Amino acid sequence: MEGRVLPYRQVEVSAPVSSRITELKVKEGDLVKEGQPLALLYGKLEELEMQRAKALLERREFEAKGAKRLYDNKIIPEAKAMETRIDLDLARLQFESAAEQVRLRTVLAPLDGVVVAALRETGETVSTGQPLFRILDLSKVVVQLAVDSDAVGSLAPGRHVKVSLRKTPEPLEGRVALVDPCADPEGRVRVRVVVDNPDRRIRSGIRARVEWSDAQ
Repeated sequence: MEGRVLPYRQVEVSAPVSSRITELKVKEGDLVKEGQPLALLYGKLEELEMQRAKALLERREFEAKGAKRLYDNKIIPEAKAMETRIDLDLARLQFESAAEQVRLRTVLAPLDGVVVAALRETGETVSTGQPLFRILDLSKVVVQLAVDSDAVGSLAPGRHVKVSLRKTPEPLEGRVALVDPCADPEGRVRVRVVVDNPDRRIRSGIRARVEWSDAQ
């Protein structure tokens, strides 16, 4: 059966917050690693708020230590010491919230892959959820087939099959990842075969032939 090669995974990376793009860290065709910065968004106000929250947290930590010493020496009541501990907890939460707002201004790659589309330019204003990049994971590829239900035979997830491409002299080994339990209105069953592609020489979109034998 012939099918079409698809990327193993494909994601569109969106803006986590509404802001303005101050720098693009990657371009189309770049290989990226999971967690690598892709773009920076304007966040001066958020950075200032984080600094303010950090200063308040340091002050509350100092006050809490002093209150604990006074309470241990029975100089202040327990209620006063507890009040300072609560103030410290609130300051810590405020700082963590401010730090998270700063982190959201750096757009990170969610997976290893290649950037196939950079959809915005530096200086553009983006809204929350607006796509910025499209990334493909081609470390593996998927050959998707539409097989007549009568021809599915012994195909099952985990079954090894042969995959042939025009530019590969020898067949590659593939593994059946999915045999759809439901057929479409024309009686065809969707089958997905995964093939390792560590050097990314198999391109998405090309045709591939998958062979198997029910006699195996």
